[in-house]
Amino acid sequence: MATSSIAGYKGKVMASTSSTGGTLTAIAECRNFALDVTHDAIDATSHDSSGDRELVAGTGSWSGTAEYLQVMANATHQEAYDVLVNRTNVTFEWYPTGSSAGGYYSGSGYFSGWNLNSPNDDTLTASVTIVGTGALTRG
Repeated sequence: MATSSIAGYKGKVMASTSSTGGTLTAIAECRNFALDVTHDAIDATSHDSSGDRELVAGTGSWSGTAEYLQVMANATHQEAYDVLVNRTNVTFEWYPTGSSAGGYYSGSGYFSGWNLNSPNDDTLTASVTIVGTGALTRG
């Protein structure tokens, strides 16, 4: 039986360049990305719990990373760095299949880290860490 799996290379990460939204632009030359969604568990164990741990649902959060080939003259790479150092809350969209037809995820957040990597035996790459604020929605 043939697989219905989707090739990972079709995915893309989009980001706006200002806190007022504006046009979302793909982070160009993207190699890999990951999106993580979690919900904390709050310990509600008491003496009435009969010795078994009890939990209630806590707050949710989301974060992500993206690695891309760094092109120093590329506007999206310059903007990602600028949004980070200016501490700007922007809109992000994550497209696992490369288009909205396959579904996507959207939320507001911050670039919380940027890493430039210049290996001797590979291409110049950069990676960004993104932390969400508020809910991540599925489209």
